[in-house]
Amino acid sequence: MSQPLSGPGLGLPVAQSLYPAILNNSPYSTSANEIGLGAGDQLPIPAGTWMVDTGAYGVLQYRDPLTATWRNAPDAGWGGFRYVKSDGFNVRVANMLGCPIGGVVVAPGNGSYVQASTTISVTGGGGSTWSPIIGGQLGGNTVVNVGAGYGVAPIVLIQAPAGPQTNANGVGGIQAAAYASIQNGTVNGVSMTNPGAGYAGTAITALLLPNPTDPNISTGITTGSVTFSVIAAGSITGVLCTNPGAPLSNPNNITLTVAGAGASGTVSPIMMQTVITASLVGTSTIVGATGAAIASQGGAPPQGTFTNSKPYLYLAGRPRPVQGALTVGAVGTVAAQVGTIYDGGLFYSLPTPILQTLNTTAGSSIIGSSTIVFTAGSRPDIVVLQPAP
Repeated sequence: MSQPLSGPGLGLPVAQSLYPAILNNSPYSTSANEIGLGAGDQLPIPAGTWMVDTGAYGVLQYRDPLTATWRNAPDAGWGGFRYVKSDGFNVRVANMLGCPIGGVVVAPGNGSYVQASTTISVTGGGGSTWSPIIGGQLGGNTVVNVGAGYGVAPIVLIQAPAGPQTNANGVGGIQAAAYASIQNGTVNGVSMTNPGAGYAGTAITALLLPNPTDPNISTGITTGSVTFSVIAAGSITGVLCTNPGAPLSNPNNITLTVAGAGASGTVSPIMMQTVITASLVGTSTIVGATGAAIASQGGAPPQGTFTNSKPYLYLAGRPRPVQGALTVGAVGTVAAQVGTIYDGGLFYSLPTPILQTLNTTAGSSIIGSSTIVFTAGSRPDIVVLQPAP
């Protein structure tokens, strides 16, 4: 397929007004497409094709038709230029620091919840709103037809549950996902990576479709199938953030409470946040190094209770670690201080701070009991929407 070529004198289109004041067939007026977003701000990407720079803390999100909520990709915090084709409404760039982007089920409850009467209330401000999904989770599976002739593992295609417009529960569902393994050309197992929520009926059958790159596809493959049971009636199987509300000054100061006909169900929010200060408490001495750095570990979304789900398998979000530095005094002394943050990282829960040495030699160490305390919060950001050719 032929493609247009660029070259000298053929640059990107001139920047344009994204939202002109006069909309009746008005021509473009040149302006900067560099836009400041405060914490909690979202900007729908106008219809067309764009090169989008999400900035240091911005994320790209799309509107999920199954839940009518906004979702971002697991690697959203790593930024960079993205090529985006937008319809003008269903794709946006957002600074979600201090705001929830979803939730996980910590305890599904006693099996007596009813969709129509179950609610989730919020303590901690922000004005976010939430909706639970009751039942409709995919459980154990049975490979009904193991197939034959597979050269590589087939793709497990599980149908999506109905969306909010046609789902009997009125809130839609979460699509399930799984992968297969093979032995001697036949399927010998299927493993779940997302149990889903909001499915109707008692069972769902999925096809085990040959991978298009399978070297045996031209010689003939018998397609297999797998049946999943639909379980967890009356239990909380999913939680949706229907409105992120205003950003919180402390993203970890929010509690969700489930109420309804059932009992013992609990859910937790997934909060976007960055580290804004890193304070060293106490004094230590570094040996065999010339500097001290601040780093972090963790910060992934809370795992929740479903062991075969994306959060539990660390597939729901890819945290970006902190980068910072501490001042080292005479003879390697690192006294109590507020460190310098170069990159506060991007997290879904509060990370664990790490004190590291820089420019180390063999046998370097840190002597003392200093600890680093992180304060999480939010920051403004700058995004760029450049028209793409």
